[in-house]
Formats: sequence, C-alpha cells, structure tokens
Amino acid sequence: MGKKVILCIDDEEIILQALEEQLNNIFGEEYEIETSDSGEDALEYFKELIDEGINVPVVISDYIMPGMKGDELLKEIHALSPGSLKILLTGQANIEGISNAINNAQLYRYIEKPWDKDDLVLTVREAIKSFLQEIKIIKQNKELLVLNASLEEKVIQRTKELSVANASKDKFFSIIAHDLKSPFNAIFGLTEIMIENWADLPDEDKIDFIKDLNSTSKNTYNLLQNLLEWSRAQTGNIQVEPSRFLPFGIVDENIKVLMKNAEIKSISIINNIPEDITCYADKNMISTVFRNLISNSTKFTNNGGSIEISATSSNSFHQFCISDNGIGMDQKTVEKLFILTEKVQRSGTNNEQGTGLGLILCKEFIEKNGGEIFVESEPNKGSKFFFTIPKS
Repeated sequence: MGKKVILCIDDEEIILQALEEQLNNIFGEEYEIETSDSGEDALEYFKELIDEGINVPVVISDYIMPGMKGDELLKEIHALSPGSLKILLTGQANIEGISNAINNAQLYRYIEKPWDKDDLVLTVREAIKSFLQEIKIIKQNKELLVLNASLEEKVIQRTKELSVANASKDKFFSIIAHDLKSPFNAIFGLTEIMIENWADLPDEDKIDFIKDLNSTSKNTYNLLQNLLEWSRAQTGNIQVEPSRFLPFGIVDENIKVLMKNAEIKSISIINNIPEDITCYADKNMISTVFRNLISNSTKFTNNGGSIEISATSSNSFHQFCISDNGIGMDQKTVEKLFILTEKVQRSGTNNEQGTGLGLILCKEFIEKNGGEIFVESEPNKGSKFFFTIPKS
C-alpha cells in the first residue's frame, strides 16, 4: 500500500459507505480511504500502518460505538502518532467525551451528524495541509541537525527573527481589524438611525448624517487602500519598477487631489520642489508616499495653516521634506510612528481619524527604493517628514 491513508471508524455501515464515497471522490487519487466498524479493530489496523511506515494524516471517528468509544480510540491513536489529525464525527458526543478528546488527543475538529459534505471535505483538506506542513517542518529540522555546528546559532537567530516578525504582523492585523470594525459600526449605526427616523429628521440633521457617512466611508476606504498596498508589498505581489521622473509633477498631481480637504481648513499647500530635478525610483510608490505624507500634514495642521514640500540634493540622493506648522508630536510619539506593532492613533485638528498605516506603507516603499525616512517634530510647532530617493 504505497499511498497515505485516511482512516474512518463508525459502527454503522451506511455511515462508512458515505464517508468512503465522499472522500474518495476528492482525495482518492492521493489517499487510500480505509474504514473500520469498531474502535478495537481500528486501533490494531492503525498500529499495522504505523509499523509499515505508512502515514495516516487524518482519522475520522464516531463517538458512541460498542466497546471502545471514540474519545478513547483517538487518545490511543494520538499516543502512537501525535501528528495525525483527529476528527470526531458524531451526533451523540457529550461534553466530557469531547473534552477528553481535546485534552488527551489534541482533537482537530468536532463535526455533528448529519454532516455537511462541503464542510467535511474542507476540514479534511485543511487537516491534510496541516499534517504535511508538520511533516515538512520535521524533515527540515532533521536536515538542520546535520549542518555544521557553526551554523546552528544563525539558524536559531533567524528562527527567532521570523517568530518576532510573525508575531508583529499578527498584532498589526489585530490592530487593523479593530480599526476597521469601529468605522463600520459607525456606518451601521448612522444608517439604521436614518432608516428608522428619516421622515421625522430635520433636513439639517439629514445633511449632518450624510456628511458623517461620507467622512467615515472615505477614512475606511483610505485605510483599506493602504492596507491592500502594504499587504501586496509584503507578499511580493508588488514589484519595484524604477524609472526616471520629475517629482515636481507628481507632487502637483497629489496636491490637486488633496486640495479639497485643504480648502475646507483654509490650508495652503506650496510645492517648492525644483521643476527640473529628476529621480530614479518607482514613480507610483513615490506618488503614494507623497500622497500619504501631504494628507497626513493636512490632517494635523490647524485651520489657516500651511504645508510646504521642498527638496535638497546630495551627490547621489534627493532629500524631500513635507513640512507643516500644525500640532506636532512629542518625541515618544515620533519614535513609535514607523513601528508595525505600535498603535499611534490621533485625531486631526478637525477630528479626522487615522491609524498610522499610511506611514508604515511610506517606510516600506521608501526602503524598497533604496532610501530612508525620518521625522522631526515638536508639540505645537509642526512636523517635518524627510525621505530620500536616488538620483540615478
């Protein structure tokens, strides 16, 4: 028997036939679908498979069976093969039985009868995927053990770095999930009020509600847009495509896009970048950086304030500065701006909302283009965001 095995145990023949047919249709080319009508027979057969070196990625067992119950069977199987994924498929299991399977057999999933075919297939597919990933990890770990001892510390260090990176991203996405939930709750609340009370609402209140919806929708859209671009960069689906371009032009385009928000607050935006300087970088990425930084300055600049975009040059880089005379930040806030796991969420001078994701995206794009980004700011004295990109 060369194939890997999916083992199904149930004391009802019709159940075993249904399982065998459904699983064969999906997994039959790669896996043998084997069945047993009792826990005792299944355990003996499982021991034989293990002795022969045959992998059993998934075991699906009923709970109520003559003799050995499902939770006890899975406990015994777990002792023989901890990596096998155990699924309890029954309509009669009690809390004690399920708890026993979870605590002593690391139960992967509990599915009630009658089961949904698609749900069962998806569960088995994901279980197989987890099993194969675990096998791959074990194999890689064995290979690492034969490497030169001098490499061991590097491997350990790299593993720690990856764990920290994954933990950082997990925390980051939990922050984003929270920040997405809040505006949607606001949208739901506003729309429900409007639906239920539209006829009784004064026109002024209706306009205010619509303005609030528009503002919340824009903020949520901007967050999603930045999140999409950042995630594409992380997964390698966005490539750096450098070319020569005039930064004055893309700044001018972004000012036109953002001018409406600036006009609401009577903020002047001045483009002082020399018209003739050229850069060599990904034009779309740098445009995104300018858009986020100018938008950010608009948010935290008081009514009647000003924003200036300027540039200076060194031998191989241009340094750009987006400067405002807004509310500024203390040093503690500045130090957190570009850290993925730090939640820097402040309201703008007109109570505009943000999550800081735009600055994370700016850092990502600038570094991908060979530059760096940094900030100078003081409370009530404004902020200056600097970044560099190559001339050629």
